[in-house]
Amino acid sequence: MMTLLERLRYETQPLHRQTETLFYTDDLQNGSLSTDQYTHLLYTHLHFHQGLEAAIDRYPDFFQDYNPDTRRKTAWLLSDLDYLNVPILPAKSDLFREWSPASLLGAAYVGEGSMLGGTVIWKWLQNNMAIEPLLTHARFFQGYGPATGASWKQFGAFLTSAGANHADDVVAGAKQAFINYQTLFRSLSGVRLPSHCRA
Repeated sequence: MMTLLERLRYETQPLHRQTETLFYTDDLQNGSLSTDQYTHLLYTHLHFHQGLEAAIDRYPDFFQDYNPDTRRKTAWLLSDLDYLNVPILPAKSDLFREWSPASLLGAAYVGEGSMLGGTVIWKWLQNNMAIEPLLTHARFFQGYGPATGASWKQFGAFLTSAGANHADDVVAGAKQAFINYQTLFRSLSGVRLPSHCRA
């Protein structure tokens, strides 16, 4: 019998791959990501994490051991976008509206997983001539840095404990979170850097 983490990994794999493909993975890997694309990614991640963090804050008791204050990414993303000197677009306030704690736990699985992927993306960005000059002030894709592995293990323990009696809802939430990520990416596809961007 699969553990909850194993089930999440298995059942979300197709959506995970779709999302990776959609999020400029080829351009990231070959070093051709443009500053417009980089900004598009930052906007997408901002809207996702901002919405998720606000929703999690509505259930402080359930998420107490998640230690939400140590896992916030919104400030990192706002800082990265501020350095690019681009306007902050209003976030979708209904992204996780009326989600149950168990469903949000599934979304948190997706959000925390983005930190694992971020360690790979950070290496790719350092080999990108257009983006590399921006990285001295970049924060989000550094994620938790050397603590990434330990942070993921801590989250896995929390997810296993908190989601034990709600496995179906957790998995459904993770699947919908990937879909939300893709929807955000597409809805923000018209974002362009203004001419006065530092890039």
